[in-house]
Amino acid sequence: MEKLKDYLTLTDRTLEIIERAIFEGSIKNGQRIVETEVAKKLGISKAPVREALKKLEGDSIVQLLPRKGYIVKPITLKSMNDFFDVMFILEPTAARIALKRRNDLVCREMDRIIEEMRRSLSEENHSRYLALNEEFHSFFYKLAENEWIAKICQMLRKQARILRSLSLFKRDRFASSLKEHIAIAEAYKKGSPTLLVRAVRFHLEKFKENIVDSNFLKEEASVAQKKIGKFTATIY
Repeated sequence: MEKLKDYLTLTDRTLEIIERAIFEGSIKNGQRIVETEVAKKLGISKAPVREALKKLEGDSIVQLLPRKGYIVKPITLKSMNDFFDVMFILEPTAARIALKRRNDLVCREMDRIIEEMRRSLSEENHSRYLALNEEFHSFFYKLAENEWIAKICQMLRKQARILRSLSLFKRDRFASSLKEHIAIAEAYKKGSPTLLVRAVRFHLEKFKENIVDSNFLKEEASVAQKKIGKFTATIY
């Protein structure tokens, strides 16, 4: 079991570990997180765990329930639709603004990310692909150089990681995801706002479609009717 006593910032490191467990599905949607159990597993006091959970609550990753404590904030049909309502506004806008910074260096960097995504997929290195997927989308946000977009995206990217990890494993989603990212990169390199926005929106539509078509929301609706279980996931 990993011990955190040597880390200078226990709260931040604890947050990363809990967050990763949620993103990877070790801690399930709607599952209870018991502070004392997490602290024991990590060999630390409850204080850093409590502070980490407060920060995750601020990012809408966990939720505090009266007399029950923290749970992973449940993903519902409404919360998913609310998420995509914002993404359909933000992502095309960020991409369009990023076109102002288009140059040879930027296009080469985009090609590099795409090539690494292609290689990771051919090697079936899905965890690497997911990391590159995050890098690709973050690239547009950085190019936009907009403080408010950056702040909003910092929270939305975390929600996207949870939904994306569920979506990509459905029906060969990795292969179609790669094609969509290639289309976005090609549209960007051509410098066409119309093609770029169209490619970004298509990617979001397919992303949402795969979530809706999966059994995830149906399964979670059933689970939500049962008693919230205790935090039993192994944290590394």
